[in-house]
Parts: sequence; C-alpha cells; structure tokens
Amino acid sequence: MDGRLQWGNLPPRPAFPPMPGVLLTAWTIRLALACYAAYLAGWLVVAIRGNSGTSWPRVARWLWTAGCVLFVIHVACAFHFYHDWSHAAAFEKTAAETEQLLGLRFGEGIYFSYLFLMLWVLEVIAIWTWPGVDGQTPRPLARALRLALHAYLFFIAFNGAIIFEAGPTRWAGIAACLVLGGLAVRAAYTQSAECGLRIAE
Repeated sequence: MDGRLQWGNLPPRPAFPPMPGVLLTAWTIRLALACYAAYLAGWLVVAIRGNSGTSWPRVARWLWTAGCVLFVIHVACAFHFYHDWSHAAAFEKTAAETEQLLGLRFGEGIYFSYLFLMLWVLEVIAIWTWPGVDGQTPRPLARALRLALHAYLFFIAFNGAIIFEAGPTRWAGIAACLVLGGLAVRAAYTQSAECGLRIAE
C-alpha cells in the first residue's frame, strides 16, 4: 500500500457539516429573508404614504436582488454541506422533517422550495429587464399575477422561517410577520379611505 486513498476506501463523510458550513448556510437564509421582509415593508410604507419618491424603487430593486442572490447561495450551501449535491438526500431530509413536525412524510415539499427559488430568480430577471414591473403597475392583470406570486413566496418564506425553524430565526420571523401584518392592515385602510374619498367627490 502506498498510502494513497482509493475510491473503495475513502473516509466516510462527517455526520454533520463543518461549523463554517453551518454558519454560512444559516446566515445566508437569514439575510435573504431579512432582505425579503425589508422589501415588502418598504412597498407597504409606500402604499401608506402614497408616494415612492425617486430613490425607493431603485433601492427596492437592489434589496430584492440581494435577497435572491443570498438565497441562491443558501441553496448551494445546503446542497454542498448537507446533501452532498444529491436531490435524493434533500428529498429524504425534507420527508424526515415533515414527519417529525407533522407526522407525515412529505419529501415532495422540496419541489415547493425549488419553485420558490425559480420564481424569485425569474422575478429578479423581470424587474431588471422590464421597467415598471417592480412598481405599482396600473395593469390589473399584471398586478394580480404579481400579488399571486408574492402570496406564494410569502407562504413558503413563512413556513421556512417559522414552521420549520426554531430559536432566534423563528422569533425573528414572527416579529417580521407581525410588523408586515400591521403595515398591510394600515395600507389596506389607507387605500380604502382614498377610494371612499374619490367616490364621494
């Protein structure tokens, strides 16, 4: 034996990823969700005030893009450090987590995460390719599609940050949801009041 490793006797992969991998995977998703929450909060504030100004749309675009890039890095880290770039391993881990939490093995949930990633990337491409997509577009169909998109993204982010997480990430997610909920109620009230004034005129 010359001491060189052969394919048949490679050392086993560690049961847990190294600490830098754990931290990188955890903090990329935390920062991605923070960017996502800040993006939503910013547009809700715009809806309340009724004026986005000149700088917010540009800041929002960069904030949304940064969140997407961080999420892509998170997915890459998760597959590298936890799943050994194996879809089957990610499927099995998702099934185990749902079974532990809900009593039902549902590995297919990984496909919802894939769709979340794809939609976020496509949304970023859209806001850089077609001006006005990220603003308050007057076209009803475009607005409805964008609301449906964000409803899905929020649903997945809510599950990822609160339902399937624990500790500081869950509490931060709950706090963010409460703030966003309050802003959404205020924005809806403002919009309804403005509609009432227009009808009265």
